[in-house]
Amino acid sequence: MARPSRITVVHGTLVVFALLLIGQAARVQLVEGDEWAERARRQQFRSGPMVAPRGKILDASGNVLAESRELVRLSVAPGEVKNAAVLAAALRKWGFEERIIAAATSQERKWVTLPGLHVASEAGALTSMTGVHPQTVVNREYVTAAGIRRVVGAIDATGRATSGIELALDSILAGDSTRATLARDARGRRLDSPDSWVTTPRAGSNVTLTINRALQEICESALARATDSLDAAGGDIVVMNPVTGEILALASRRAGRISMSNTAVTEPFEPGSTLKPFIAAALFARNRARPDEVVPTYGGVMKIGPRTITDLRKAKELSLVDVIRYSSNIGIVQFGARLSPRETYETLRDLGFGTPTGVPIPGEADGTLREPARWQAPSAASLAMGYEIAVTPLQLVTAYAALANGGNVVQPHIVREIRSADGELTYQAKPRIVRRVFSEVVAADVRRLLVSVVESGTAARADLATFTLAGKSGTARRTEGGRYVPGNYTASFVGIFPAEKPQYVVLVKIDSPRRAFYGGEVAAPVSAVVLRAALAAQDAALDRRALASEEKEVPLAPEPAAQANAEAVEAPAALPVEEVEKVYGVDPAPYAERTPRPPRVVTLPFVMHAAPAEEDLRAVPEISGLHTRAAVRALHNAGFRVALTSAQALPTVPSAGTLLPRGSIVKLRHIP
Repeated sequence: MARPSRITVVHGTLVVFALLLIGQAARVQLVEGDEWAERARRQQFRSGPMVAPRGKILDASGNVLAESRELVRLSVAPGEVKNAAVLAAALRKWGFEERIIAAATSQERKWVTLPGLHVASEAGALTSMTGVHPQTVVNREYVTAAGIRRVVGAIDATGRATSGIELALDSILAGDSTRATLARDARGRRLDSPDSWVTTPRAGSNVTLTINRALQEICESALARATDSLDAAGGDIVVMNPVTGEILALASRRAGRISMSNTAVTEPFEPGSTLKPFIAAALFARNRARPDEVVPTYGGVMKIGPRTITDLRKAKELSLVDVIRYSSNIGIVQFGARLSPRETYETLRDLGFGTPTGVPIPGEADGTLREPARWQAPSAASLAMGYEIAVTPLQLVTAYAALANGGNVVQPHIVREIRSADGELTYQAKPRIVRRVFSEVVAADVRRLLVSVVESGTAARADLATFTLAGKSGTARRTEGGRYVPGNYTASFVGIFPAEKPQYVVLVKIDSPRRAFYGGEVAAPVSAVVLRAALAAQDAALDRRALASEEKEVPLAPEPAAQANAEAVEAPAALPVEEVEKVYGVDPAPYAERTPRPPRVVTLPFVMHAAPAEEDLRAVPEISGLHTRAAVRALHNAGFRVALTSAQALPTVPSAGTLLPRGSIVKLRHIP
């Protein structure tokens, strides 16, 4: 057989190669086509989440408390940089540290992410350079006031809500996110893609709160001064509209720790004497007592079995008016005995004690109100004096609102309305009456008792010169490990302003004050400070026209001699503190308030230096958690000069909330 020629071998080889090439192409395209297409997509396109901007949170006046802004995060690919010297100069001008500049211009690094977030328009000079890659980031910005931050809450670095309204209404604020697909060339540079995302991200809804920012700042400032001056462990102030249930201010402060918790909602306490008006209301509602009815008070000492109950006002007998006015423990126990345990329990239960109010704030506490079957022998007397029950400040304000509005328990709320990103109204709060607990007549009778407390009783230091205020002070012993601790008290005051056509219910609570401890001496003056500041403010959620009809005439001051005689008659001697400690060391029972000075004398329990009229005082803002640049900007915006220092433990000296004249120097902690 003849051997094939060389040309035949070559042709055969080419035919076999062609057949193999066609077979391989067929295998790649027909059998492995989907796999190779997916590999190409992974190389040329990159998919990532496209987070929708969170909705705004606004106060009742429309001021923005929290909003999302689109910023850019800058990254550098050193291998793509054409002129490292020019880039280094630009980064140095922008303020980056030398070590960051060295890394961004080093050919040994493939990718360097620059620290911080920047406004896109300001960073335009950098982003226009070859090798600098911007990435859009949605950043959440908040007001600097710490009190409002506690209410608003926060989100973490990943965009997850962690506290406050941000957490409670996360599904409403977050909006609908999607995933974006970006095209890149062989060198990794971004290209315009015809299908950047499947669906456009929908921004979250905007939430308007009932919080009045001006009133909130007034409460924050007053609370900061009170707790600092009294060396207290903390405190809370709550202001509510008793007719609508709107929470106008919610201030909380704890010494020695930074907390995002709203303790006015999360931490119950024993209310002490502030519970006594509800016992009087229950008696009036059942026709079991009259305001002028008198009971014996045994000179201020009464025994119930092995227990001794004492009053600081050593009276032989007191009317119900005076029992409330002077906060008599013996008197309220005597009157409260006319109610059965079931009637007392049902009254307190119907007022909302022992049940959360339902406001959208995470961690709200239930409080404690035990059923009569679980009571012990002294429980009825303890409840009448405000013990063996725990309430949150918000629950107590809600109960007093029933006395203010004519007997209705209203649903407290902190969200006024919700609108979608395009402005459509999706929710609007309306006043909701939960139940009627007292008649209008009973509520009015109790308010008159509370007016006497402020005009000539234990809370005289809350008295306002031009408006009639109703209220009740309370002083309760605090417990540690289930035991009452001598010398450790909760001082509180709840005011109804004005007494006849109330617009505010104000609660002030001071925890563990060290320089004074009676509610009438500690908390009542703080409420007066809040109310006077609210009256002076331009926007503090007050109806000025309605207030005009509630102003009272201020009588002329008596002659000096007559005034001295009046004081000699009206002002009883105060019990010395050592005598009080002696009494409380023996008697574990709650105690009454000290009989106050005449109501025309207003003396604050702590030093409050009056500033000259022309001096512009303003509060040091809360800057915890802010970067140095943002903190300096916040202090400058507040009107202060800034000195950076690393030799201090606190973020600022003086601390946040301190009132200083405009232009004062605030030391800001800066860690290099």
